[in-house]
Amino acid sequence: MHIKKIAVVGCGTMGSGIVQVAASLGFEVVGVEAGPADVARAGERIRAGLAGSLERGKLTAEQAERAGEFYTLTDDLGEISRADLVVEAVYEDVELKRRLLGEIDRLVGPETLIASNTSTIPLVILAASTGRPEQVVGLHFFNPVPVMRLVEVIKTPVTEPGPVELVTDLARTLGKVPVVVNDVPGFVGNLLIVPYLLDAIRAFERGVADMDSIDSVIMLGFNHKMGPFRLSDLIGLDIVHDMAASMYEEYKDPRYFPPPLLKQYVRLGWLGRKSGRGFYSYDG
Repeated sequence: MHIKKIAVVGCGTMGSGIVQVAASLGFEVVGVEAGPADVARAGERIRAGLAGSLERGKLTAEQAERAGEFYTLTDDLGEISRADLVVEAVYEDVELKRRLLGEIDRLVGPETLIASNTSTIPLVILAASTGRPEQVVGLHFFNPVPVMRLVEVIKTPVTEPGPVELVTDLARTLGKVPVVVNDVPGFVGNLLIVPYLLDAIRAFERGVADMDSIDSVIMLGFNHKMGPFRLSDLIGLDIVHDMAASMYEEYKDPRYFPPPLLKQYVRLGWLGRKSGRGFYSYDG
């Protein structure tokens, strides 16, 4: 089997990035959103992403223009029916993902692979909502998808080797570095990074130091490209919150409990770079 046509269900920050990368490399891609307004916003995100890649020299003008020929956006979930691989990329809500994966399972052929871009939810919970759990894999891209090279390929105890090999090869074709990991809440990346981000927020809440100082210590003392507050803003504070809440639900470990300040910022709509305000302001 060769993956030629990809469907991405959910074209928010992560899904639109997956569409952009796949289309820019000549894959036929269909992106599915909930309604016309969401489809329009997804189109804006993808066009902006292609323009950014062009500006950074990651794509030529011809590649950026041709990418538009390889993807379509729709609010009709039935358009996924001919895909070789369907990637679910909606936000981290277990019931939403389970319901959606069940619908995907009913719409696609028996040979179609199903992947979830879940970042924290155990894959086995999602795979069990389909009639083909052995063909369901985790394909966890990191944000921003066009820039970050890592992809966690997640397998459950029942995942067959064939699907894992296929999506691992696909990740390499997309210019990514795939790492195969077993199915635990948070996998590797978020299992380790979420407590780090939350501890930084708690240190700020306790008055240990201001945000700039904490970020500077991590950047200058440990040679990180950005500190925990800048990184949280890049990821999206709503995403950090939802990842933490999901992992706390699984582990019941207080390290994963979202701090009050994080909750307050999310309730205010201060979600980071994408909203123009998070821990820092991005006006202009």
